[in-house]
Amino acid sequence: MDRGRAASPPPAPGPAPEPLDRIAAALGCGSPEVTVDAQEVREGACAVGAQAFRLATFSTEQGRAAWLSESRQYGGTYLVGERWIITAPSADALTPARDRLGGTLDSAPEHTHGAGAHPLVILTTPVSVPW
Repeated sequence: MDRGRAASPPPAPGPAPEPLDRIAAALGCGSPEVTVDAQEVREGACAVGAQAFRLATFSTEQGRAAWLSESRQYGGTYLVGERWIITAPSADALTPARDRLGGTLDSAPEHTHGAGAHPLVILTTPVSVPW
């Protein structure tokens, strides 16, 4: 061990992500209902009339990217900012928040786990299994 050298300090945390309350206000929602409150991610939900929104903030950009990658398989429209995401049924529903907060619109393909998405295979011939 080198006693003459001090240990490097841990990297300083970046600026805090946009608060869920501010994101909800940009949508015209009241205070969001917080559904996940963890160090890595904070998620909530709110609504304006019949429009429902999901909100998420992240401690890192990597966390945001992983969450978005996983969520895209379910379809939907996302407004993606720096360490935050809003999901909504359409891009039009996200326009007020985009005007106030910025961000980039991202649309995922529609979720297709319905009829015809995964064909059912029925084996009609006996199969020998070696175990």
